[in-house]
Amino acid sequence: MDHALVVPDSSGAIVEHSLVIGQEFPDVETCRRTLKDIAIAMHFDLRIVKSDRSRFIAKCSKEGCPWRVHVAKCPGVPTFTIRTLHGEHTCEGVRNLHHQQASVGWVARSVEARIRDNPQYKPKEILQDIQDQHGVAVSYMQAWRGKERSMAALHGTFEEGYRLLPAYCEQIRKTNPGSVASVVATRQENCFQCLFISYRASIYGFISACRPLLELDKVDLKGKYLGSLLCAAAVDADDVLFPLAIAIVDVENDENWMWFVSELRKLLGVNTENMPRLTILSERRQSIVDAVETHFPSAFHGFCLRYISENFRDTFKNTKLVNIFWNAVYALTSAEFESKIAEMVEISQDVLQWFQVFPPQLWAVAYFEGVRYGHFTLGVTELLYNWALECHELPVVQMMEHIRLQLTSWFNNRRETGIRWTSILVPSAEKRISEAIADAHCYQVLRANEVEFEIVSTERTNIVDIRSRVCSCRRWQLYGLPCAHAAAALISCGQNVHLFAEPCFTVASYRETYSQMINPIPDKSYWKESREGTEGGAANLDIMIRPPKTRRPPGRPKKKVLCVENLKRPKRVVQCGRCHLLGHSQKKCTMPI
Repeated sequence: MDHALVVPDSSGAIVEHSLVIGQEFPDVETCRRTLKDIAIAMHFDLRIVKSDRSRFIAKCSKEGCPWRVHVAKCPGVPTFTIRTLHGEHTCEGVRNLHHQQASVGWVARSVEARIRDNPQYKPKEILQDIQDQHGVAVSYMQAWRGKERSMAALHGTFEEGYRLLPAYCEQIRKTNPGSVASVVATRQENCFQCLFISYRASIYGFISACRPLLELDKVDLKGKYLGSLLCAAAVDADDVLFPLAIAIVDVENDENWMWFVSELRKLLGVNTENMPRLTILSERRQSIVDAVETHFPSAFHGFCLRYISENFRDTFKNTKLVNIFWNAVYALTSAEFESKIAEMVEISQDVLQWFQVFPPQLWAVAYFEGVRYGHFTLGVTELLYNWALECHELPVVQMMEHIRLQLTSWFNNRRETGIRWTSILVPSAEKRISEAIADAHCYQVLRANEVEFEIVSTERTNIVDIRSRVCSCRRWQLYGLPCAHAAAALISCGQNVHLFAEPCFTVASYRETYSQMINPIPDKSYWKESREGTEGGAANLDIMIRPPKTRRPPGRPKKKVLCVENLKRPKRVVQCGRCHLLGHSQKKCTMPI
């Protein structure tokens, strides 16, 4: 007598489970899983009577119910076959949603396909989907542990990830010659400390075609062993972020930042003769400042304007001051900047003390000596938070593979995009040049000599030198693209304005940036498990890297949600015209008149 039913599998597809005398299973474990799935689908409890190397006997747990199955091993082969089967139930089965067979292992198998497609599948979503699909209630902890077990089956354990790091670095260097991949462990216990990766395609793209501007930032990881993800990123011709180097460290501290920046210096060391002085943007934590001063002493190191503006806003909590502050930030000349400072001092004398802590030379457009090309905030921050959100539940090797695949996709897509462009400059630069040309018609142009022009307007007069590519308004020098005054001068002498943009804004530079490919890395089953050394991957010690000492504390971690709005200019805070307090308007003021 056979017993057949249809139930959804782990992917949600409907499949038929049938039991019939003579049916074979490849092993006893497959037999157990099949019977467990049937018991859950039919809502009855399964009681195992006997389970050993040669036989498996189970029956319905309700007294008096005749359902029973006897599976025995086939002689000479590893398969098992059903010998006897009583497939009818006379009991009422399980009357509530809780089922004894819905173990953590069953949950893990049920959600494996879904987790493979979506590692962000949450435990609360798991327990809801299991109830909807199978009519079974599992606890949050069962769902969480089931996901953990499924993630380990799909991607390996966190511990295995650290053990595979030397072999992974070797694969990167082997498949992508010229790339830098090294892992560092503590000397005494061989616990993981640092991992540094930079692909040759990224190195070549930055040195050959990107503007000499780097962003440095970090994000904390929330995985089993915590740690921090560090990144150095450039900006391509079209103002899109271009990751250059990535690192994972066991903890963010002075030593690890010094190590990361030193690796970055080694990366660029052989090429710095052909590069102009770097401009580096960060939040200027003391550890980053010390590292940059040690390894890039000639670089211009400035503040991220978002960090500066948030600090100013939180310090003074005055909307009027904040608005004047932004005008001061973007003032092109020292005279304009000082006039805005005078306005702020009239409102609060404490502004002068704040400027001593945050000198304008490190952030103000009028005083900062480095060239930021109009790039004032850390775009890498949002990228790092996205990576941390997508990868925090993955082992370290899988995390790096996720990032590599994303970089590969970006390179391919942008390479194809660059091929389609037919203009001289990239679209973002073309747009700004077009705006400058449109504004240029408002000016009167007086030619002083072959290269110098006097640009007259109702507001002021500016001097343009087209040979030195300089305008007295300073916008040409600061942004790398001809300003409206420069455009007026160039048009008056029959020059193509587009040809006077910095080379880093050309389509040719964009194509060169993404001209190299990031090659694939074979599956770990093909890796030769070579025991590399801890310093730079030198194969001089037969070691096995262990996880770091830091571990995630018990309980649900606090999630810091990074809103895209927070990465832009702060929103205007409403100030009451009656009581002058922040947060409400005069119409909504509750203070008595």
